[in-house]
Amino acid sequence: MPLNEYLLVMTACIDPSAGHYRIDRADPAIRLLDYQHALRFWLAYPDQRVRRILFIENSGYPLDSLKAIVQSENPLGKETEFISLDCNWYPETSHYGYAEMRMLDLGLQQSRLRRETTHMIKVTGRLTFPALSDLLDHIPDGFDFVADARIWRYPWKKHTVPFVGTQLILFSHDFYAAHLQSGYDRMAEGRHWMESFFYCELSQLPPGTEHARLLRFPRSVDPVGQPAHRSRSYSHPVQRVTNTFRAGMRRIAPGWWL
Repeated sequence: MPLNEYLLVMTACIDPSAGHYRIDRADPAIRLLDYQHALRFWLAYPDQRVRRILFIENSGYPLDSLKAIVQSENPLGKETEFISLDCNWYPETSHYGYAEMRMLDLGLQQSRLRRETTHMIKVTGRLTFPALSDLLDHIPDGFDFVADARIWRYPWKKHTVPFVGTQLILFSHDFYAAHLQSGYDRMAEGRHWMESFFYCELSQLPPGTEHARLLRFPRSVDPVGQPAHRSRSYSHPVQRVTNTFRAGMRRIAPGWWL
């Protein structure tokens, strides 16, 4: 029997208007459609390791339509839990990642399914990841975390900025509680984005002796959907070329942080 009992955690903010950070995809009606589409995808996702879903929303927006989808469009009978919060606040000096991390903490503390599982698969709730199963096939049982570190390269700057992708990231519940619980306060103090904060926190830890700690995905897992910060979707032809190149290099040159 596998050691990893997964909980797919969909983080959501349907109405981002309370936050000061401006995003392109801000219309609650459009964002709700994104979440509905993603929820249908995960309810029908055939991998038996992804059979429990926790949906956490932080703007207090009504979740009736999403709950109705679970009631009527759940072909595999997946157990799904909804937690509604009103905590989409973050300091003026911080990014909305602060609110997402706080939502994750508060939601996990309340979750019944969290207590029935060992590991979380945290996903940005508007996106889907069709290749998730391939990743799960190539990560060890009992890991502490599986993250995907990359580097932002700015042509006009001499230095690069390492970060961890937070659209998809995996933790054991015990590790997250011990090392990242309430991390949003430290993130705000350092004026980090969520992605750079996770990189700083995870890269400074020693390699796991009893439990694996992976800073690179052994397989590339690309998101499908529309980003919040730009109009070009993740399915744009230019992005597809990048994804194909990255997937190939992940196998032949995994040390290259593309």
